[in-house]
Amino acid sequence: MILGNTAAFAEDMVDYDGKPAQKVIYAVNGKSGFVFNKLSQAFKVSSSGYNTIIVDSSVPLSSNQVSQIQKYLDQGITVIVDAKAGMGTAQAVAQKIAGFSVNAEAIMIKKSTDSSGGYDVTPVSSNVYGSKASTDGSDTQVSNTVDDVFGL
Repeated sequence: MILGNTAAFAEDMVDYDGKPAQKVIYAVNGKSGFVFNKLSQAFKVSSSGYNTIIVDSSVPLSSNQVSQIQKYLDQGITVIVDAKAGMGTAQAVAQKIAGFSVNAEAIMIKKSTDSSGGYDVTPVSSNVYGSKASTDGSDTQVSNTVDDVFGL
């Protein structure tokens, strides 16, 4: 599991004539989250051909929705558990979908391409120093805003 990997999408972007390829995003369970609101201005929103699913965690998901999102994650589609800024609902929904969570306002989860399997996880915050990461027991403020994580 990789925490705070701000380059998670860099490997997914294909450079044509100096311009990165656009992500195609699809919203599940609503569109009130801060990540969706920001990404929908920069990327195409479509119910087909998408490679990123943004799950609004401010409204409870049904067990069928959770199962479907788990299938998409297993297929290699990136899942972003989103919420309104300041809400703590992303953690509980990420726990249901992936079986674990991190302390963040939004959480990007992608099936790892590493031979050991697992997931690559990136916390996303609504403001510049909203995420806390700890590798040595101390809280370190990191900038994992939507702009930073998605290269906007």
